[in-house]
This record gives sequence, structure tokens and C-alpha cells, in this order.
Amino acid sequence: MMLAAMGSGGCSSNEDSGAGDGISTSSGTPGGTTGTSTATGTVNGETVASSSVAVTTASVTVASATSATSTTSGSTTSAGGATGMSSGSMGGASTSAGGTSSSTGDGGGGGSGGTGTGGVTDPNSPGCGTAISRPDRNVQQTLETGGATRYYLLDVPENADNQTPLMLIFALHGFDMNNVAVKDLYNFTQRSNGQAITVMPQGEGPPPGDVSHWGDGVLESTWSPNEANYDFIQALMTTLGESYCIDTSRVFIVGFSMGAFFTNAIACDRNDWFRGFAPIAGGGPSACGDDIEAAIMVQHGTADLIVDDSSGEASRDTWIEQNGCSSSSMSSFKGCESYEGCSEGKPVVWCTGNYDHYIPEDVTANIWSFFSGL
Repeated sequence: MMLAAMGSGGCSSNEDSGAGDGISTSSGTPGGTTGTSTATGTVNGETVASSSVAVTTASVTVASATSATSTTSGSTTSAGGATGMSSGSMGGASTSAGGTSSSTGDGGGGGSGGTGTGGVTDPNSPGCGTAISRPDRNVQQTLETGGATRYYLLDVPENADNQTPLMLIFALHGFDMNNVAVKDLYNFTQRSNGQAITVMPQGEGPPPGDVSHWGDGVLESTWSPNEANYDFIQALMTTLGESYCIDTSRVFIVGFSMGAFFTNAIACDRNDWFRGFAPIAGGGPSACGDDIEAAIMVQHGTADLIVDDSSGEASRDTWIEQNGCSSSSMSSFKGCESYEGCSEGKPVVWCTGNYDHYIPEDVTANIWSFFSGL
């Protein structure tokens, strides 16, 4: 699935990503590296408490990274200081949502330049062939978008050279958390053996700070499926595409807890931005257009006391219906079932295990295997 034109198509979702995601308190080793967390949350109107949840901390500093804009064959610059990831399209202009970019390709409307020739769209991002920089994966990067400063952590492979196109994986934290808390759990760059860049955006709320926050009531950060967050994801996608050599047809998103609700929502609302989706311990979407299909792996622990696994089961059932799958399945990955009869290229995989509201190693291993196989 190409991201040459990141439009605003898809369905409108009214999913409240916070429903069922309620990590709110945590006790751990102050300033330390690990601890246990006793969390409470609201699931279907009831307050529940979780069993122990590990908390990781890491030192993180903040550095400013300004989004650059560019003009390709008469393309316009974007709102929020970023341009789209479009590298040309068949038959003339390709325009993305929110005024973020427009670029012209050969073969229509008097357009010239661009990389699309003969009706073929080049999936490689504008960063291919440019000088490469590798920010410290522990340093918060900043991006100005929608009049706000947003933060993200970036994990770039050591062997990246901006000559070979890489996968790009967005990895989202949950409610009242920061990206520092999931930095070492989302180890896709290491698992990929240099084939993927992992970006960990920070949700809405205060700056993420330099240590882990996981359900301690400090940040109360959120991931709501709103235009501000969608614009941030798009601007970040564009900025990274201008700085790094990315295969724009191989961009993925994974989210935990409230980030998983967001992942399910964006699978409906901005379906064509990503090749695959992987919500962990979440729920939703509440509504999705009849024509929306998604390659998706849904994972949920059976011992989850924050978001009941029935929420994940509902997500699974929604995507089985959306993708036209049958009710029969076969074992796959680790602790997973792959459903049969789904639309071509739109598999639905359901994975469970005896774990709490957390991101175990087996979960990230399953996601990498799923994404790399799409």
C-alpha cells in the first residue's frame, strides 16, 4: 500500500480511545530502572486494579529537530512546517490532506518533474540519497505542528545509509505514560537487523520528560483519534521521509492500551497511511466504513485487569467482518490464530497469552514477524 498521497479518506470514527484504558497510579523504584505498578482504571464503568506491571526508566534529554520543507516540481509547502511524503503520481497532481503537500508527476495536467514516470510511483522517500544523521535514541526530538511542540524518540539502525530504503514503524505508548517507558519494549529496530526505523511519538499532554512515567498520574498523556494527533502523525511521517530513506509502501503502526485504541481508529480513519496495524491491549474501533480493510494483528493478555480481553476480542471480530474473513482459523506465530478467507493482503491475526496489561517480548516478536511478512 503506497503512501504517495496521504489523503484524508477512510471512515469517520467516534471511538473514545480512553475507554477501558485507565492506568492511573504506579509505585516503583524512584528514579530507578524497574519497579512494580499497581494500577487502577475504568473498564465498562467499573474501577479495577491491575496486578504488578513492570516500569522501566531511562535517562532522556531533549534536543530540537526542526522539520524542513521542500518543493518538488512546483509542490507547495505544508501547514505545520512539513511537506508530504509524496514522490510523484500517475496522471498529474497528487495532493495530501491538510495542505501538507502536493507534488506533480509526469504524464498529466501539464505536470513535470517528480519521480512518477510511465504511471509508476516510486515508493522511496525524498530522503534517499541524502546525508544521514543518527540522533541518540534516548534524546527527545521536537516537531512544531498545529501551533504546538510535539515530541518523539527515534531509533535509527547503525547501518542505515540513506541508500537502501527502510521500513518505518510508529510505536505508541498508552494513557498516562510517555515514550520513554516503552522505548526498550518496542525493540523493532534491533529485531529488524537494520531493516527498520522505529519512531515513538509522545501523545498529547505535558512534555514527556527524561525518565519513565507509567500510570503515575504525572503526565496523564492521551492518544485521542483527533485531527491534532492525525496531523502530528502525518507531519512526522513527512519529516522522517525527508531525512531518511524510507520505503513509503512499508510504513506500520503499533499501539499499546490507549495507543491501541488509537491504532484501531486510525486503521479506519487514515487507512491508506499504513501497510499494517498492531494494537496491543486495546479496543475499538467503534465504527468503520464498509469498504475499509486492514492487515492487522490484535494481541491481548488474558490476565489484563485494566482493559479486559473481551475488548480485544471485539476488535478481532470487527476486523474479521471488515476483511471478509471466515470464522475458521489456523495456528500461527506464537499463541496466535490467523483467520481464513480474508481479502487478499488483509490478514487478521488474533494472539493471546497469560499476561497482564503489559508488552511482553513474545508480543513484540509476533508483531515484527507479522510486519516483516506483509
